[in-house]
Amino acid sequence: MDADTKYETVQFDDRDDRSSTEVEESLIGEQDKRCRHCFARQALERNKVEREKRRRRERWNFFSGVVNTVLLLANIGLLVNELTRQPRLNTWDFGGDLTGVSPSFPQQIKTFTPDYEGKYAPNDTSLFFTNETLNNWNELMPYGMGFQWVNDTHRYHDLPTPIVWPDKTVFTTSITHQLHCLFAVVQTYSGLKADHELPDDHHWHMIHCFAYLRQTIMCSADMALEGLETTFPDHNGGSDGWDSKHVCKDYGEVKKYLENVRAYDDREIF
Repeated sequence: MDADTKYETVQFDDRDDRSSTEVEESLIGEQDKRCRHCFARQALERNKVEREKRRRRERWNFFSGVVNTVLLLANIGLLVNELTRQPRLNTWDFGGDLTGVSPSFPQQIKTFTPDYEGKYAPNDTSLFFTNETLNNWNELMPYGMGFQWVNDTHRYHDLPTPIVWPDKTVFTTSITHQLHCLFAVVQTYSGLKADHELPDDHHWHMIHCFAYLRQTIMCSADMALEGLETTFPDHNGGSDGWDSKHVCKDYGEVKKYLENVRAYDDREIF
C-alpha cells in the first residue's frame, strides 16, 4: 500500500473541534443574555428606588408646606392681634398688690346670697355675741389674720411703713382689715340694739371703719348689673342684689396664700 492510499480515508476537517467552538459561542451568548437581563433588572430597581425617593420628597415638601403655612398664619394672627389690641394703661393687678409682694389670684363668677341663717348678723341681735356667731366670723379669716411677714423687702417697691412687730418686718392686708371693720360695725349695731356691752373705743372705731369701708367699696367699684328684688318685706320694686353675678377673686386661694406667709398663728377677728 502506497502512502497516498494509506491516508485517503482520513478526514481533513476536524468535526469535533468545530463542534467545541460552537458550544463555546453558545455559552458566551447565554452569558451575554443573562448579563443584559441583570443590567435591566438593576436598572428597574434603581428606577423604583428613585421613584420612591421622589414620592417621599414630594410628601415631605407637601406636609412641610402645610406646617409652614399654618405657622405663618398663626404669626400673622398674633401680629394683627398685637397691633390692634388696646395698650394697657398700666401693669397693675386690679384689686391686687402694687408693691409686688403678693401674687395674682384666679378669678371666679360668684352670685351673692342672703344670710338667711343669721350666721354673721342674727335677726335676734343678742345672738351676735354667742361663741357660734364669733366662730363663724373667725372662719372667714385666714390663720395669721392677714399679717404678712416680708423678710426680703429690698426686692419690692412702694412698701408702707411696717407694723411694730418684734424681730420681723410685718404688714397687714386690706381684705382682712375690711372684714375686721365690717365685723366691728355689726358688733356695734348689735350691741346698741340688744343693749349689750360694747368696747370702750367703739365710737372712734366706727368713724374709722365708715371712712375705710367707704373708700374700699369705691376702689373696687363692682360694676355687676343687678335686677329686681325678691326679698324686701314691702317688695318696693328696687334691687336686693341677689340675682346678679360678680367677677371675684378666688377667696380660698387668697386665704391659702395669706396663711403661707403669716407672721403668727392667731385667728381672731376682733
